[in-house]
Amino acid sequence: MKVKAELRVLGGNVVTVVVSAWVDAVWDLEFTERKPLDDAVEEELMARGDKAFRKLYHSLLTHAAEHQQQSASIWAILGENRVSVKSLVAVLSFFVLTGKSKSANVQQRVSALHAASVYLLLLGIPGSIANKVFHEVLLDTCSNLTSHCWPQDSGKKRKKDVVKCSQAEGKRSKPTRKGTAEMVEKSEYRSHGARAVGMLTSQMTSTDYARFLKWLYSFSRHSKMVCRLFSVDVVMVLLEQEERKPEDCQDLELAVFLPHKFLIQSLLFARRMDESPTVQGHALASLAQCLELTVEISHSDSFICEGEMKLNHVNLLCCVGTVQTETDSNSCVVYAAKENVSLLLRRVKDSKTNIRKSALQALVGLLKHNVIPVSWENLAVVSERCRDQAVSVKKKALQCMGDLLATKPDSPVVQKAWLQGVVPAVVDSENSVQDKALEALDQVLLRHVKMYSASHHLDASQRLTWELLGLLCHDCQNLSQYFSRAFTIWSKQNKFTLSFITNLISHTEADHAAGAWLLLSKVVTSSPRLPYGKILDAWDRMVSSKDVSVTTCCHIMSVIGDIAAHLNEDSKSMIIVDLMSWLKSFTLSLELISAAVETLYLLGCSEDIKQTQAFLNQHCGELVSVCEAYLASIILNEKGAENLNEDLMIKHLHTLGVASLHCPAKVGKRTVLLVESVLTTHSDKLAGTEHPIGLTDELPASLPLSQFKSNSLPTRVRANGVITLGKLCLQHEDLVQKYLPVFARELEVGTEVAVRNNVVVIMCDLCVRYTNIVDHYIPNISACLRDDKPIIREQTLIMLVNLLQEEFVKWKGSLFFRFMVTLVDPVPAIASLCEYCLVHLLLKKNPEMFSQHFIECIFHFNSYSNHKSYNKFPQTEHEKVRFSLKGAQNREKRFRIYRFLLENFTDTQRFNTTNKINQTILACFADEELPLDTDGAEILSETFNILSLKEMKLQAMSAPADTPAGEEPEEDNMATMAKAVLQAAQKKVVSQVQKKVFIENTVPLIISLKNLLERKHSPVLRDLTAYLQVTMQEYRTEVKEFFSGDEQLAAEVEFALKTAEKEKEMMEQMENCTLKGDPKPPPAQCVCVCVFSGVQADPSRSTKSSPSQSLLKEQVKHWRLKMIHVLSSSLLSAMTF
Repeated sequence: MKVKAELRVLGGNVVTVVVSAWVDAVWDLEFTERKPLDDAVEEELMARGDKAFRKLYHSLLTHAAEHQQQSASIWAILGENRVSVKSLVAVLSFFVLTGKSKSANVQQRVSALHAASVYLLLLGIPGSIANKVFHEVLLDTCSNLTSHCWPQDSGKKRKKDVVKCSQAEGKRSKPTRKGTAEMVEKSEYRSHGARAVGMLTSQMTSTDYARFLKWLYSFSRHSKMVCRLFSVDVVMVLLEQEERKPEDCQDLELAVFLPHKFLIQSLLFARRMDESPTVQGHALASLAQCLELTVEISHSDSFICEGEMKLNHVNLLCCVGTVQTETDSNSCVVYAAKENVSLLLRRVKDSKTNIRKSALQALVGLLKHNVIPVSWENLAVVSERCRDQAVSVKKKALQCMGDLLATKPDSPVVQKAWLQGVVPAVVDSENSVQDKALEALDQVLLRHVKMYSASHHLDASQRLTWELLGLLCHDCQNLSQYFSRAFTIWSKQNKFTLSFITNLISHTEADHAAGAWLLLSKVVTSSPRLPYGKILDAWDRMVSSKDVSVTTCCHIMSVIGDIAAHLNEDSKSMIIVDLMSWLKSFTLSLELISAAVETLYLLGCSEDIKQTQAFLNQHCGELVSVCEAYLASIILNEKGAENLNEDLMIKHLHTLGVASLHCPAKVGKRTVLLVESVLTTHSDKLAGTEHPIGLTDELPASLPLSQFKSNSLPTRVRANGVITLGKLCLQHEDLVQKYLPVFARELEVGTEVAVRNNVVVIMCDLCVRYTNIVDHYIPNISACLRDDKPIIREQTLIMLVNLLQEEFVKWKGSLFFRFMVTLVDPVPAIASLCEYCLVHLLLKKNPEMFSQHFIECIFHFNSYSNHKSYNKFPQTEHEKVRFSLKGAQNREKRFRIYRFLLENFTDTQRFNTTNKINQTILACFADEELPLDTDGAEILSETFNILSLKEMKLQAMSAPADTPAGEEPEEDNMATMAKAVLQAAQKKVVSQVQKKVFIENTVPLIISLKNLLERKHSPVLRDLTAYLQVTMQEYRTEVKEFFSGDEQLAAEVEFALKTAEKEKEMMEQMENCTLKGDPKPPPAQCVCVCVFSGVQADPSRSTKSSPSQSLLKEQVKHWRLKMIHVLSSSLLSAMTF
């Protein structure tokens, strides 16, 4: 009663002298500045303040210590005596802000410290949030007040005094813990709260600090997500402080908590496995930040690594790296470290967006500081995230790749990973991602192109630019199309000035000339003026040199072709002579042959179309004649193939193909038959065939090329012959009509992989130009999705996706279902590619595609054709067998497809699909339109299993994507709270609609089917019961209402639900059961080992267990002893025998 009286008197004395208008003004200012008081009131408060606050502080502290269970009564006492908490906080802030001022005297600073102590103590009393005591600005000011109020020149003496004070008042650590528990209700307060905790703990003795860490460890395993989240914030603040030595702790058992190693491994790193995605993500992000902290390594750890490495690096090495020491012989430690790395790599691919982002940040931090190896395997994981499905993850990945490149600019593997991640992002569907990628490319590749001088060395940035361009010319040529897209965008921005071009051309004579020609080939078309003379000089050097690479030659030819319109006739003629000389020598590579013919075409282009065609007929026609003569010398000569130069034959075929595209009039019947004879033998028809195309004899449509009379030419030659024949078909429709049946038959029965692969390419190319003709053969092409050779399956997938994107091919017949079978391809890379193409390329063009085909998938993959509407498109028996997923052995593959489709449904599609399943499947069986034979029972059973999938459940009825069921959502801001309210309202409405539809439409069907299945004694009844058990979980208390028409079914469902709950409880008890008590707090060395082994060390856990746990342990122990007795008896019997 004495304490209560003091609270009433002291509280009233402090605040009764102020007026409400001043209090409101102080709160309106958000405690950011001091609001002056009336002189008389201020004088009276200053006279009372010091003594009054001291008494009030001790009264509150005593009451909190003696009445912990009734601490909320403090607010009641203040309320009963008309002491306004709002006014009390305003007065406290007045003293605090007065003492914070630089002009404050000693007395004002002392009063400020007393007022801050009272405020912080009030925050530690439960109910402070509800009574609006907390304010983040005031808390921050009070936490940092010591730096303003204490003299700066007496640090050593002050520290000693604080230590003595802390030892005398050990109870102060308890309000710190209660304050920690109160600071986590809103995420925006956590940072300020963690800083406040750090300020308070910094003044503790090592023993009290260790006790706090022991409590913090338990707090980090709290059942509330926000508490575990806040513990991570506190750990990050504590890691910024100087590490305390274990010998400073008076209690040796508590000394294990003092090293930073414990904070990182047992508190921070352990949260990577938290059940909450939010905590996981925050912990992973904090791990990355941990590497940037400036806590230097102590001398005792210098034997582990270089002195410049930070202590936190060493602690993380113990978690995820391999620390090399003289005693490092524990293979379990190394294995656990690898497991932790593997876990982190899996987190980068997690289903939760925030986890992927945080894991990326953590992984890149570890790579930057060499905690884990900078290998292609690790870098590829980061690079792949630049193509993540979430925009925020893609942006984070681009930023991470940029940070890595800035940290390790000389690493070739980092350079390659940066290119593989950033360059493809320029064609991303999201404009903001495109802009970020373009900005990165501009900053790294374009801005450092300076004038070259052999007498000056390149700086680090310039050297990086040319090394990256060199990679694009060689190891990363597959990125050429994406890189070209970037220049298409930049050209519209007038980015390439004359000075830039001049600087670029100066590098064409340097050692890194390949990169310069690559850039020049991209920018030449968008440049206003060019120094053509220097480009022609480079051409002359290339003609006379034999050391220029194929890639560089292609780029030079591209530049020549782009500037052809600006060259005079003499220059053109000179280049044309050079090109024709090269082409007729057949010494160029296939890539250079294509580039040379394209350059020849550009040099001959003019405004007069007839003149252009005449030029092409002259020069390209000459090439066709030369190639035709060579082929005739090989094919018409009985011994022509004996000493065949395979490469030379292929170059002639390739040259014939690319040249014929520009002069179709120069291709005659003899030419076609010669190419055809590369694949078959028709030498008897070739004599005297100089007639134009269209007069050739028809080939038997039932035979493929490989089934005609064979010749002795190698497979490589035959494969290139197919490509050439396809190019001839592109210019002549009658050849398309003639050879398409032959190509289709070759896909079915051909044995040469290279030939069949090229046939797929040719048929898809022909589909672009002759869509209506090739459309009939799409089933033949799509059948290759099930080919025996992975290379053909992958090629077919890529080609068909391109045609579907451009709408040259439609989703007709069995095409969709063949794509679905590719989702379960035995090669994971092909299955992953198919998934990416379906979701990110094709589904966006047709959002209803998956839902439209879902029900038919059930019938198609089970080879069920009795339904009147589904699975009726034409297929050969061979195709049915080839794409069938029927049978128990393929059940996992079928459900993998079902889950994939459902995961990409909208809630509307899920709802409509469920209703359609009721109408088209369940109703048909209930009305006995479909027979309940063996095949019918399989369909009905599979349907119930599909309806039971969690992916079929409406997302509006589930927890939010980043908030698992049972987890408390963060209250980040008003928008988040409004979204949560909207989701709750939406869930309620959807639940009511779903319940109504289920009762009216589904329940009658279920009752009818249940009766039918009972009459026929069908095993499908078990699947029906399992479906009801899953569905009725949300309507646990309404079973009788739902099935009022069948009391027996209602009773069975209730019984099944109860049985499932009991089984679940028993499994949980068995999983939590152990035979040994909990271990003692481990020494410092054991903490690291626990992290390696995956065991969660718990230094604060008691060895006692609850009575129910003890009983369960005894039961398990009894069962185990009984089993040992039985086994030993059996063993003795065997020995006696």
